[in-house]
Amino acid sequence: MASAGWQHPYVNIFKHVKVEEWRKSAKAGDVSSYMDKTLKCPVFRIKGAVPINSYILVPKNTEHSLGLTGHYFYLLFRPTPGKYFMVHLDVAVEEGQLVRISFSNMFKEFKSTATWLQFPFLCGAGKDSVYENTSRSARHGLVGPAPTSVRWTCLMMDLRFTLSVYLNRHYSHLKSIKLCANMVVKNMFTSDLLLDPGVSFREAKQRGLSSSQGTGPIPREMSFPVPKGSSWEDLYDHIKFPSEGTKLPFDSIQKEDLKPKARSSSNERSPVTEECRFAKISRSVQDRVSLSQQITIPKLPPRNQTAVVSSMHKFSVLSSQPKDWPCLDDGLRPDSTHFSSQRVSSRTHRGTDDGGIHLYVHPEDALSVHGEESEDEVVCTTESHPVSLPSFKENKQQKLLPDPILRLSRIIGFGGATTRHVLWTKAGDAVVYPCHAIIVSMKILSNEQRFFIGHTDKISALTFNGNTTLLASAQSGTNSMVRVWNYNQGTCLTMFRGHAHSLCCLSFSYGGGILCGVGKDRHNKTMVVVWNALNVSKGGEVTIIAKAHTDVDITTMKVAFFDDTRMVSCGRENIRLWRVRNGTLRSCPVNLGEYHSLDFTDVTFEEGISSAQHIDDRTLFACTRSGHIFEIDYSRVAVKNVRRLLPGPQQHADHREKPTFNTGPRVAINSISVSPSFCATGSEDGFLRLWTLDFSAVILEAGLDKCSGFHIDV
Repeated sequence: MASAGWQHPYVNIFKHVKVEEWRKSAKAGDVSSYMDKTLKCPVFRIKGAVPINSYILVPKNTEHSLGLTGHYFYLLFRPTPGKYFMVHLDVAVEEGQLVRISFSNMFKEFKSTATWLQFPFLCGAGKDSVYENTSRSARHGLVGPAPTSVRWTCLMMDLRFTLSVYLNRHYSHLKSIKLCANMVVKNMFTSDLLLDPGVSFREAKQRGLSSSQGTGPIPREMSFPVPKGSSWEDLYDHIKFPSEGTKLPFDSIQKEDLKPKARSSSNERSPVTEECRFAKISRSVQDRVSLSQQITIPKLPPRNQTAVVSSMHKFSVLSSQPKDWPCLDDGLRPDSTHFSSQRVSSRTHRGTDDGGIHLYVHPEDALSVHGEESEDEVVCTTESHPVSLPSFKENKQQKLLPDPILRLSRIIGFGGATTRHVLWTKAGDAVVYPCHAIIVSMKILSNEQRFFIGHTDKISALTFNGNTTLLASAQSGTNSMVRVWNYNQGTCLTMFRGHAHSLCCLSFSYGGGILCGVGKDRHNKTMVVVWNALNVSKGGEVTIIAKAHTDVDITTMKVAFFDDTRMVSCGRENIRLWRVRNGTLRSCPVNLGEYHSLDFTDVTFEEGISSAQHIDDRTLFACTRSGHIFEIDYSRVAVKNVRRLLPGPQQHADHREKPTFNTGPRVAINSISVSPSFCATGSEDGFLRLWTLDFSAVILEAGLDKCSGFHIDV
């Protein structure tokens, strides 16, 4: 990525894309502009009965990226009273993935996947209003449509912090933004500075706040006007996320309680430092602490007796390196050292029966990342003061087990839709297959499994490049996402939308520079797309070279190993040759003659051709559900020979098949693969057969019980 120096101190996003021209941005539904009386400036109003149908999208082309590296995202907006709204932020991480961060007052609870975070948004209200007083005293907060007295809000979201805490990912840049109805928005910007909208430039100068300290006042063009004699906090809302809000639902975006907290002078910290300190223990960890208290702490004795806390479980600790995390294979059990217990006696402090369990950490240690180890660990039970426990020194810097507390160890079973979703590596030592939304790579000898996690729906297609260093995968569903992986490292290099509602087939070129996909568009018409993936390994993006629609059925599509611009496909009643030239994808059907009604299941190129031979002087092999093998002349685009492979010993197929076309039993052939020495077929009767190249004899025949289909590769 180019230098981001131009983005300092901030980037005015609407100005950057010239949103009013709608060239680099897009709008849909009821989007209009008007002069707001409160802010005294033009704003955009987004209205719609369904939030996702009315929106402002930046940038307009979803294949492009804003490339904004500032890890603080600021949104100046006001939710529409009595309505719902939604915001989507697509953020790129250093691991090569794309993560969507969404927040809305429609969400009732926090949800997360590997690529999507959904946060509930609690709308604020006017000062001293009924809504504010009710929400302040409510145990669960108020989630739902915006109140009638909702105010203009300055929302600050720390993208880097959010990705680090919730997904353990490293923030790279902000790719795109989608503002959905119903709301009024003034602007949005990104910055590396923690800016305070309630501080004027004069106040910032008096306090000594400057950009060199990572903070300061909000830019004038982004500020909200404050009349003389008024306070910014009385007119507007300032929401920071992550925040120290204590309302439910957990992990929600809401206005902080402005009431000062009781705090000893010895523990006073700056706002920035205090925010980092709060992030050390997430709400999920606090829930586990509460659960531990219910399990391990006995009932309180009478107050005139000494309380004895027995079998107090010490929190499990892990090395800060993910490779040291325990899994099911490590042999850990509840009675192992992972759950060491200690006995401690203490005196009960009068007036304290909240039954709570508290984790006390020295402030200096809580903020340390690479600092020295703590000399002791302190746990408070039902006391209001900390009770010291013996210290447990470790060789490495330790931390609490991060969420999720479990790690996937093994997957049993196969979850692919067809047998075509099983691939062999070039070395033949591992097999790759999907199980719902997870891709599994399993070593044949040791049964060791690796997982490629990132898809959010069932995987519909898989393909390797020639040397099996790149793996491409597509998921089913209307939003069909394609991911390209570094197979050896197990990392996702890039992800993009497949431009089809459902991709059923993918094919890499031998060198990995071309990726071809087949799917259905929104009108259920077959669509073929060719992408340029040449720069994926270097951190580049995937771009479209050409795409075409066709009325024919396509079951299999393969890129020629000898020419990246040539492809071949087959399906019901057709075999077609494809070629990309000058940015256009064109196809030519093979003249099948009297065999036009057959259902073709697989197609492959002949191998072993010398380099001196012309590129078009090749033979194609195709198989059918009726048990036929077609040899096709690639240069003449015509059928050269047709053979029928019968299951019995009477198999002799060194002739044109025309006389016996409708005779004898039929065994469907699902897959075919050709090497320089022999041809392999997998048929519906559960047999794998190796044939001579002229199909005159069977070299090897192997059957599998209860197997009705094959996908083979030699």
